[in-house]
Amino acid sequence: MDKETYIYKVKNGLKGVSDSEAMIEEIENHIEHHLFHSIQEGKSEAEAMECLLREFGTPDEIVSSFQKEQPVFARTFLLFHLFCNSALFAAGITITVLHAWLESPFVHAVWKGISVSVWLILAAYILYWVLIGYQGVREFGQRGERLVLHTILISMVPNVIFMFVFLFDLVPAALFQSLLTPWFIGACACATLLFPACGRIGCYFGRRQLA
Repeated sequence: MDKETYIYKVKNGLKGVSDSEAMIEEIENHIEHHLFHSIQEGKSEAEAMECLLREFGTPDEIVSSFQKEQPVFARTFLLFHLFCNSALFAAGITITVLHAWLESPFVHAVWKGISVSVWLILAAYILYWVLIGYQGVREFGQRGERLVLHTILISMVPNVIFMFVFLFDLVPAALFQSLLTPWFIGACACATLLFPACGRIGCYFGRRQLA
């Protein structure tokens, strides 16, 4: 089987699959990259194709993988990061409630540690959104960029809700008095709006790694 036949069978098998154009482009790039390196190592074109079949699988195997496995992985990716972000919020709410209602040296120590580290925590949180973009492109290639944006927009819903809850004083601001300053509130608001941009930065670095 030559390269053109291989790619034709993959294209034909992926007709009707969501984001098939991006997938096919990614597959072609990987094939070209693999064949180039094989020929550079002194292999003939036929030997390079045999090596490609061993490592990548047959066109039918590739099509089956994209049709059946990738949607599951994509949902897992989205749900995992939605859970992570929600878990962070749940942890923050739990610590706040404990600090307000429970006189505990341990809770007080945790609260104090958070109070003196808010800017570091914010920086780490921003890096988390960059990591989502990086991981999405590394795992799903170019088609992962749409998944990353979709994941970020859904995952940041708790953040947006909390912003409105806080702005409309639905939660007593006194609970967060030792944590929040006008500068920090402004930084959090800007960071929340920039989460999609952070994801795109991560996608950029992910693409660089794939190149």
